[in-house]
Amino acid sequence: MKSLRTLHAAVWIAVLSLLLAAGVSYAAGNHTPVFTWQHRGGAVNPEQWIYDGDIPIALFEQRIIEQPAEQLMFFNMVSKPPLLRHLRLTPDGAPLVEAVQLYCKCGHIVTDRLLDLDIEGQGTDRLTVTFVTGDQTGIATSKRILTLTWDSGRETYVYDFQVELTFNSPELFNDSPPSVEFADPWLTGCPGPALEFTGMWQKRYQRFVYEAQNGTVCSIPVNHFVTSHKGGIRLKRDGMFLTAFEPDGNPAIQFVGDTAEKSSIGICWWGYDLHLSRAFTADELFSSVRSRYRIFRCPAQQAEALLKAGVVPPLRDNELKGKKELPVYERISTFDKGLRLVDSYPGKTDPFPWLIEGNGAEWDRTSGRNDSYSLKISKKEPGLTRWRTSEGDGEGYYMEPWTPCKGFRVSCWVKTDTVTGRGSTLAVQYHVPNSPQIYPILTAKRLTGTNGWTKLEIEVPQPVAYPREIGCLMFMLQQDGSGTTWFDDMEVQFLQ
Repeated sequence: MKSLRTLHAAVWIAVLSLLLAAGVSYAAGNHTPVFTWQHRGGAVNPEQWIYDGDIPIALFEQRIIEQPAEQLMFFNMVSKPPLLRHLRLTPDGAPLVEAVQLYCKCGHIVTDRLLDLDIEGQGTDRLTVTFVTGDQTGIATSKRILTLTWDSGRETYVYDFQVELTFNSPELFNDSPPSVEFADPWLTGCPGPALEFTGMWQKRYQRFVYEAQNGTVCSIPVNHFVTSHKGGIRLKRDGMFLTAFEPDGNPAIQFVGDTAEKSSIGICWWGYDLHLSRAFTADELFSSVRSRYRIFRCPAQQAEALLKAGVVPPLRDNELKGKKELPVYERISTFDKGLRLVDSYPGKTDPFPWLIEGNGAEWDRTSGRNDSYSLKISKKEPGLTRWRTSEGDGEGYYMEPWTPCKGFRVSCWVKTDTVTGRGSTLAVQYHVPNSPQIYPILTAKRLTGTNGWTKLEIEVPQPVAYPREIGCLMFMLQQDGSGTTWFDDMEVQFLQ
């Protein structure tokens, strides 16, 4: 096996000559790939791509990730992740897989340091790339072998990953075996934007579908709810987990061999990155642990059939306080739109829901300021109850960038009936994902007693005094005390 760093220039010339001479046929069912690993961009900011003929089909990337992406996608733990990006699944198709991780994560031990990279199969129909990575202290080493081929039956590239994780210091775990996340892929166009904006990307999928370990076909909606059926997903041996349905391509993940019996998939509720994980036994800490999975395009006919056969797994009792549907966040909202836990959102977006903290909150669909909708809190006991945005607004949470952010003006109409205690109000708080929320909660005027519809407004300053990594502004509609409050006609504006 030759190291990429020592590949002789003459070999490159031969490879390129072979590539030009061979030609590539892209006719359906008659494709013969010619894979090469190539550099683009010269000596300054070079890119390393996998090509099929003259088509770039995947990018190897290792660069510093800026905020808020580093917080959102990498949990403030991986600042320079080795990734395979923009994966095409067919020669003539658009990239359908946005990224695949080339490292393992085991708690705070992350094998994100690239130690070696080797290539075999240049100019052939079978390319093998070996990525060796380790963590910063040398506790663990991960060897990941990508074998790239073409499946003529399914008419798709097959990215076959074999992962071998070795603990160089197993005694560190003191017979308490950890679990390991061996990949965390995310998909192009999934989820859709949380809000509509100029230049937004196209939403692609409505459901996740998988062949479960018990033999059933399960269907899970693409939405931003935290529910039990998005975790602990077990596949049958060589079963598929895929997104559906788009006629031009439905990416699928397949655990190969006994990996299915030992591994699970978790769907990140806000970002829909797919956590591929497995647990260890104590004995495995002292030997290399292997996992294997594939990524490819599920044929449209098969994907559609699985989607039709799929059933939604049952939810646990009292999930999300027993609510079956919740209102969704919009910048200008009369709270007239909602989303059921078991459904996907129609249209171009995948909005975040409003969530409930405390007792007495209800989505009132019988009365409002100008229509029949409002958010209501009604209770006899003291204490704080809130309607809270699931993630709020701002750069990072599938909305357009703020830059330059001058601050916000937020308003809401509020009506109260015999409210006691600290009263009812509109509140906001800057939010940094995956960090302690130690930032001030700013409130508008507090209303107590009985009041007709009253407009509450608050201006949120430019976040100069806050961390530069601000990713989101959270909204809270709250009642601190007994009585009844209605909230309606909320509006969020950028200050210019």
